[in-house]
Amino acid sequence: MKDVIIVGGGLAGTTLAWQWHLQGKSIQWFADDEPASSHVAAGVFNPMVLKRFSPVWNAQEQLNLFFPFFTRVQDYLGNRLIHLVPIWRRFHDTKERSTWMRKSVREDLANFMQTTPVDEECNGILAANGFGLVNHSGWLDAQAFITQSMTFFQNRGEFTKASFIHAKLLIEESGVAYGDYQSRHVVFAEGMKIIFNPWFEDLPMQGNKGEVLIIKCPGLQLNQIIKSSVFLMPYKEDLFWVGATYDRDYETDAPSAEAKSFLINKLETFLKLPYEIVYHKSGIRPTTIDRRPFVGTHAQHKNIHVFNGMGSRASLVAPWAAEQLFQYIYEDQELPAEMDVSRFRS
Repeated sequence: MKDVIIVGGGLAGTTLAWQWHLQGKSIQWFADDEPASSHVAAGVFNPMVLKRFSPVWNAQEQLNLFFPFFTRVQDYLGNRLIHLVPIWRRFHDTKERSTWMRKSVREDLANFMQTTPVDEECNGILAANGFGLVNHSGWLDAQAFITQSMTFFQNRGEFTKASFIHAKLLIEESGVAYGDYQSRHVVFAEGMKIIFNPWFEDLPMQGNKGEVLIIKCPGLQLNQIIKSSVFLMPYKEDLFWVGATYDRDYETDAPSAEAKSFLINKLETFLKLPYEIVYHKSGIRPTTIDRRPFVGTHAQHKNIHVFNGMGSRASLVAPWAAEQLFQYIYEDQELPAEMDVSRFRS
């Protein structure tokens, strides 16, 4: 009997697979060929809400688990996944600069913000008012994390590339059964496909369409992520990520001309070098009405769990949330009330 069946091929499902593996548990992981939002994510991790200069919910706790978790995963895969890169928040005016300096000495922000603004000239970037430097930031190569992890678990016989048919899941006294597999638990990490899940379809999930560009800009040399009205992030060689949009009123998951135009217009307010667009990608993020993840157990079935709603900060929040779920299942530790799905039960 397996310890857990995991359903979902995005960043959330991949993180769950590693959490159970690193804890010495046996898994069977199912994912289909349809791309998840994680497959178009730049993977930026950042402990701050840079629009308001405020800390991310539980940011320090998440960081404390983030680095040890991915260090161990990198050791297993033999490849670098985490790129430590400072974020330079471009100040739009002198008022923002002053606000940054004032907030940076707060106890809950001092570890994340460098108090002294950066006035260093950045080639090709217009920044008359300078930058604020964010500590403990960078990007996770989400695509490599997902695809290399699938290969790793497939080689162990613990990954199945197939759609999961909910109607074929049998609930038993000792756990669940699905096809040839019996398991003590099943965890659904399906992203927006949760709306088709008969056990969790009533959770108030909100899709949020995100679009990004990958540009080629040979004259640009960045050792940091520039965050203005959009972010500009070094990727590989002369390639850079530009993003992202946030659209809750989308009609299709395909890339749109409107979003492309929006990203270009925002980028050209501060990038002063010629570039070409190499890719235009889009995906639907699984977000929630209260901006907190959906984590927990079905009201009637103690062996059926959900792990969803990681949103645009999935790379940072998922390892921490996965450990919370693991300790909740195996060590009877209470889940943080803010993300426990029981908050939606009457």
